[in-house]
Amino acid sequence: MFTIVLGVACGLGIFLIGMRFLTNGLKSLTSGRLKHKIQNAKIHPIIGLLIGTFVTMLIQSSSGTTVLLVGLVEAGLLTLPQVVPMIMGANIGTTITAQLIAFQIGQFAPLLLITGVLLSMTEGKRKLRLLGEVMTGLSLIFIGMNILGNGLAPLQEYMRFQEILAELGDTPIFGVLMGFCVTAIIQSSSTGIAILQSLAYNHTLNIFSAVPILFGQNIGTCVTTIIASANLSSVAKRTACIHLLFNLLGVILLFPFISYLCRFALLLAPYNPARQIAHAHSLFNVIITLLILPFRSLLVTAANLMIKD
Repeated sequence: MFTIVLGVACGLGIFLIGMRFLTNGLKSLTSGRLKHKIQNAKIHPIIGLLIGTFVTMLIQSSSGTTVLLVGLVEAGLLTLPQVVPMIMGANIGTTITAQLIAFQIGQFAPLLLITGVLLSMTEGKRKLRLLGEVMTGLSLIFIGMNILGNGLAPLQEYMRFQEILAELGDTPIFGVLMGFCVTAIIQSSSTGIAILQSLAYNHTLNIFSAVPILFGQNIGTCVTTIIASANLSSVAKRTACIHLLFNLLGVILLFPFISYLCRFALLLAPYNPARQIAHAHSLFNVIITLLILPFRSLLVTAANLMIKD
């Protein structure tokens, strides 16, 4: 238990330090003229959706993508209306990373860290130093997330933990709450889904018990973004708020139809329980994106009302 707590503390600390380096570097690196051009760029919602999906496929972490978006909004490079479709795209991207051979940016975090530190020590070249600061912050974010995930990895082997997960999954409301708590602790919806799939392989969990937990995991993954924005400005907090509202609304909208979603996932892969869970995850995120994307401006309005300057 001490090892788990130590891993969480170290990972979270490095993550927050990296977030500060990243946002400060981006703020200083970009000129006022460049910020003005990017802020006024007309990014079509579909393009924003594709950007969020593609970036998440590359870095294999929706939490990583949304944290980066928080940093870009905090630095004044993106506005809230621009970032909403990208957040939705990040949710879709995370559902297909396991099915693609994607670029593992986390593997190159140490190299990115070394390069960033060397650049930040460059004398006489301000932009190179600031670029090094950005690279250092980005690498620390992924190193922190990696340490956090490794520190909590023993939970996947803890049988009593898996049994509780399976028992609570039989009651949809409790399943949602359990999924939220697990992902909020583990800080990775991908790890949470891996636990569900391992339970499904062992026939401890079926699709009807797994999907409510999966719903809760989609809300729990917002905790990373909320933590990242905790010490930042109100506009960064609004970005995290939009991420939370989007996932929360998705769960509320689809919860009454949870049995239909389970049956459809079962129909798509009748003999593969783990694949059923993967299909349900993809269907959930695609459906809520199609439902909420036309009303994205309402999310911005709600975030502005909830988070005051």
